[in-house]
Amino acid sequence: GSVGRIDSLARKSGGRNKTIVRLRGDRKLNLKPGDDEERIVTINVGGRVYMTCIRTLLKLPGTLLYEMAQEGGELYTDSAVFIDRDNRCFDYILQYYRSGELDMPPAATFSEKLWTDELKFWKIDDPAMKLPTASEVDALQRELGKPATNGLRRKLWLLWEDPQSSTMAKFLLGLSVFLSVGAVCTFVLETQPSIRTLEVGYHFLGLSAVQIQDALAMFEMVVIVFFSIELVTRFIATSKKLTFLRTPLNWMDALTVLPFYLNYMLDPSNNNNNGTVVDILRLARLSRILGLALKLGKYSTGVRVLGRTMKTCISELGVLGVLLIMAVIIISSAIYYCDLYGGDEAPSKFESISRSMYFSMISVTTIGYGDLTPRTSCGEFVACLAGLSGIFVLGLPISIIGVKFEERYREMTKQMFIQLELDKLIHVQKKLDAFQGMGGGEIASALLGTGQSFRGDLSEGDLQKLNKRAQEIFLKVDTDGSGEISLEELSSAVSELGMDVEDDVLEVMMNVVDVDGSNSISAYEFSVFLQKAVTGELVQMCKDYIKNKGKG
Repeated sequence: GSVGRIDSLARKSGGRNKTIVRLRGDRKLNLKPGDDEERIVTINVGGRVYMTCIRTLLKLPGTLLYEMAQEGGELYTDSAVFIDRDNRCFDYILQYYRSGELDMPPAATFSEKLWTDELKFWKIDDPAMKLPTASEVDALQRELGKPATNGLRRKLWLLWEDPQSSTMAKFLLGLSVFLSVGAVCTFVLETQPSIRTLEVGYHFLGLSAVQIQDALAMFEMVVIVFFSIELVTRFIATSKKLTFLRTPLNWMDALTVLPFYLNYMLDPSNNNNNGTVVDILRLARLSRILGLALKLGKYSTGVRVLGRTMKTCISELGVLGVLLIMAVIIISSAIYYCDLYGGDEAPSKFESISRSMYFSMISVTTIGYGDLTPRTSCGEFVACLAGLSGIFVLGLPISIIGVKFEERYREMTKQMFIQLELDKLIHVQKKLDAFQGMGGGEIASALLGTGQSFRGDLSEGDLQKLNKRAQEIFLKVDTDGSGEISLEELSSAVSELGMDVEDDVLEVMMNVVDVDGSNSISAYEFSVFLQKAVTGELVQMCKDYIKNKGKG
């Protein structure tokens, strides 16, 4: 139908957000009885007109347009509606109804918050923010090596691999981070000249150099023992040994402890200070600090994002490497021959092309130490070209890598948000289990003057008494007179009933009864809230909400 005039009374959709206004549309269509799903309806979003079929809107149950296209809904009744929302986002939302695939608008065009708010208004779950179910989490963990059957190995795997599985697992994660930081600090302190040479008379915090060195050695021993136990236990617990051995992060963990044992096996005091042994021990100590640094990087979000970025930018890094090698070879050859056959009698500092490559590399990367400088005008010209070429050789590939890094960081942020939401829902679930007896005593006593527990429908008299009391409380807490109460005001209303409900649990309860998705509770919804609380249905409704939220 075509868009008619806005009703002079601006009739609001019953129980819906105030941004929706019903329009009078033209329903005179040549349709057979029962062909209402083929009827074309008009949706005016922020001044832009869209036309589609009822059957298109019925593809996504539970969404706002689905409800409006149902019999009795605004679009079904009037064939036209005006909705005061962002029409740029609605382009993607309507396409979702048509194709079944929801594409997120470009980040440069829309802020993530705007997109999230629009999806919430249209009652569409963002696939990018889908909370994994318990079965999906279990399947993913099994792919990573979690044993399929319950037992000691499974408990050990969860203890070391899943910090969210228990308080002890979180403690071990925190301890691992602390020991990693402490081990790096110990390695640095060991190189201080006064401690390394055991300087006589040196004291720090009342400790001599010998005592400090012994304390550092003791702490290092504790760190190695802890990380050794961690590595061996994780290997024993995993059900996929080959996958464990092929994982680079596990080799980084091994690199943290193996040099320590190599140091004891090749003690230079037992090898008459053999030069080869000393070189191996130096390499081992360097490997150990490298392993500690990499292990510490495991706990950093930025480092993980960088690692994923490098993994997805193999082709770009390949282009960067080829361009850099070409530039270095060309420039080093040019500056070698420029300085070799020109200038005064002083010998050229660029003795060979391989020596010139050092100059080319630091020039192309725009570092330029100044320890090597050309002595001819030709060489200076080549040096200028080296600096300018760095802009093109490095600038273009790095810009692409920067975009990929931003994409990976956004994905990591979403994953962290999903994990926080999942943890929050699990926490609320536990509170609801302890809240199971909510339906009887306290609420019934406050509303109906009885401590009786209710199951099933309320009597007509009890229902009238409850609605009257609900109206009184609603008007009392609705301080701004808007006819809607916020989460904070709902908390005050619950307190009026003598109930102590934590904010996160109350937020879930509010989402359950907020059927119009307005982020506020109307008088009718508040009455329903109390009815379900008295009959004990509210807790089960909240559990079902959490379960459905997990299914996305």
